[in-house]
Parts: sequence; structure tokens; C-alpha cells
Amino acid sequence: MAMVDLRGISEDVPFDWDAATRLASQLRSSADECEGVIPRRTSVATLATEEWRGVYARQFATRMGLCVTDAQRLATAMRQAANQVDELARLAREEQDRREKAREWQRRQEDEGVLDKIGDFVFGEDDLPPVPDPITPPVYTAPPPAVGARE
Repeated sequence: MAMVDLRGISEDVPFDWDAATRLASQLRSSADECEGVIPRRTSVATLATEEWRGVYARQFATRMGLCVTDAQRLATAMRQAANQVDELARLAREEQDRREKAREWQRRQEDEGVLDKIGDFVFGEDDLPPVPDPITPPVYTAPPPAVGARE
């Protein structure tokens, strides 16, 4: 008969769900704000370069393109981070639920009488807790930022 690992069930998962919710919300809000300035800046840049010619005009246009690309990439990264925070919060909640079920099972085992335990042994009742094994949370890493050529 396999044993289920019940180590750690006496402690709650050390996770701040409210802080995770606020962080994910702030990341999404910042992503929206970052993308939201692109049209206005592009419009102002277009207006500024209507009569502008020469090498500096081309450099400015190149830099504006990089600025837009960087803003879009930053917004995408912030949304991805928010989704990862949501996923970690979901996994922490599942682990907390697993621990609570294991504690309840353990309490029932402690409250069960000797005759019940003898009957379980005789009739082959499964004494394993009805909880899954603990999960290993994912580790998220971010790729290093791509650096475009800047003049």
C-alpha cells in the first residue's frame, strides 16, 4: 500500500492572495497604460516630422519605431507576468485546499475508534487520505530583453 506524503499539512500555504490579485491587476493596468500612449505619441511624432527632412528626421523615425515596439513588448511582458501571478495563486489555492482536506482526514483518523480501525483492517478498507500528492509549482523565468540597435 502506497503512503501519501502528509508533511507540511499543519501549516497554511504562505501566500498572500490579496497581494497577488492587486499585483496582477496593477500589471494589467500598467500594460494598458503603456499601450495607451502609443497612438498619442505616434500622432505627435507624425505632426512634428511633417516638414522635417534629413538624417535627424530619419533617426527620429527609427527611434519612434523602437519606442513603439518597446512599449508593445513591455505591455506584453506585463500581461504575461500577470497571468503567471494568477496561475501561481491558483496553484497556491489548490495546495491550501489539499492541506485542509488532509487535516480533516487526519482529524477523522484520530477520532475513529479502535473497533472501526480493526474493522478497516479486517475488511481491507483503504486508509489513505483522499487528497492528491503535493504539486511542484512552476518556475517562471523571463528572457533577457532584446536590445535593438540605437543610434
